[in-house]
Amino acid sequence: MPLFWLLLLAPSAGKSDFTVVRVIWTSDLHAQLLPTADFASPGSPRRQLGGITGLIRLIQEQKTPATLLLDNGDFAFGSPEGDSSQGRVMTFFMNRLGYDAAVLGARDFRDGLVSIELLARSAGFPILADPMLNILLNRQTPLFRPYLVKDVRGIKVGIIGLSDPEITLLNAPERIPGMVIDEPLYQARRLLPAVKAESAEIVIVLGHITAEQGRIIAESLPGIDLVICRGEQQLESQLPRSGRTAVVSGGVYGQRLGIADILFHKTERRVYAIEAQLLNVQPGTETVPQLKQFILNRYDITAAYSTNEFFPNESGRRQLALAIAEALRQKYNADLVILPLSATEAGLPSAPLTRRDLFNAVPYQEKLKMLTLPESLLNQILKPAGINENLPAPAVAGADLFVLGDTSQLRILADVAGIRLRDRKRGDYKLITTETWLKLSGLTEKGKTLPENLTDFWLRYVSEKGTITTCPLPRLYPASVIQAQQTQKSQTGLININTADLELLCQLPGIGPKTAQRIIEYRQTQGKFKSIEEIMNVRGIGPKKFEQIRNLITVR
Repeated sequence: MPLFWLLLLAPSAGKSDFTVVRVIWTSDLHAQLLPTADFASPGSPRRQLGGITGLIRLIQEQKTPATLLLDNGDFAFGSPEGDSSQGRVMTFFMNRLGYDAAVLGARDFRDGLVSIELLARSAGFPILADPMLNILLNRQTPLFRPYLVKDVRGIKVGIIGLSDPEITLLNAPERIPGMVIDEPLYQARRLLPAVKAESAEIVIVLGHITAEQGRIIAESLPGIDLVICRGEQQLESQLPRSGRTAVVSGGVYGQRLGIADILFHKTERRVYAIEAQLLNVQPGTETVPQLKQFILNRYDITAAYSTNEFFPNESGRRQLALAIAEALRQKYNADLVILPLSATEAGLPSAPLTRRDLFNAVPYQEKLKMLTLPESLLNQILKPAGINENLPAPAVAGADLFVLGDTSQLRILADVAGIRLRDRKRGDYKLITTETWLKLSGLTEKGKTLPENLTDFWLRYVSEKGTITTCPLPRLYPASVIQAQQTQKSQTGLININTADLELLCQLPGIGPKTAQRIIEYRQTQGKFKSIEEIMNVRGIGPKKFEQIRNLITVR
């Protein structure tokens, strides 16, 4: 219900008894100063949203006298401009906009603790983080604090800043020596009493956490009014809530602006209601001083064409990581290449692409390591024992995989039980992976650092080739005879389109690798096919093609 109507319906209260505190937030800006392709809305060609010009305009339009402007992490790095300025190009514009507070995401630690200190010192607003950072940086004067209580038009608003639990997963240990991070719930539980002790009347939890982690906090800790989670590829109508506490996520790359209006009763001193929304940030045409001097124009040269669209979800990022991994394998004549999906970021539309587009897709300049391993250690590096269960399994080029679980779902790569090398040989295997992934595995082998980092290799490889295409997914071999029977043809000779892998689907007349992949992606997003006719919902399969295959397929 709009807050205006709640004001009218509130018993024995006049409009003057209420104040609306507006919270505006951004997330996952990744120092994107220019508009980027919007993958949250359907349709092709992809429209452009975001850019610092449009973001400045919209924030200025939406600010009220009782507004808090917040950012919940991953704001500094991920674009050519952000990386070349050590992230400070973003704090420059955030200072200009008057941010009240921000937290750090895992990717803000890309250059280690020293750059975090430089980043915090360049910010004209408090960066809320674990005070442990002050100790690790040997600071006499504290630079970081875990929460902030701010007076907004006579109302005390407490903001709890959570540390991103993926900081220790996505950064090499030497970048963050000594850092230990609790689960988000434990952090919030520890800090909530301190905020309440300072008479906070509205409590906001700000953290680069998942919506599920946010819901757990909201359901476990009474007294929190708003939980702001990390950015997602989503539409305005998909803001999640949890009970009386609003749990919201933002957009990414400055494409969407989050707004939460908190209706507060000034006499009763309590929150009546919260209304949240996401607004699209349309590219701006206004002149922004200093913007041109920051833009690195050499990245805006068209470098390649993508014949496929790589959507920035787990499936699309896996396809992109596999294409890069296969290119690395061929370049260095490796037996195996393992790339974490975290090495990829933005999506790629099916269109001419600039070097900026290519950079945004693989922005983190991960160091690459080449090493030799016996087959007995391959599983340890494929699925490190201490890996967070929320972190997806890596992309693997040069191997087929034994798996546990339902082989109709790509997610089963998280349950890989073993590796089957396509070209078996005696002795050790030459393997390439990122430095961060190697250290996560716990292996003691240091390996040899390749001359190019992942981003530089990617930019050079695609620019030389001129086109980007997908490569076949690894074949998934079930780990039991029963599963093997499930993924092969049934006793009647029909192909079960709910379990068949890419290779088996390609045996159907008129079904090539692209269409087969679309079938797999359809059942990942929509669930299993309920009838064979439903396959016509897959792009590329019309009535004529269906007639060719209807007597060859089944659903179970």
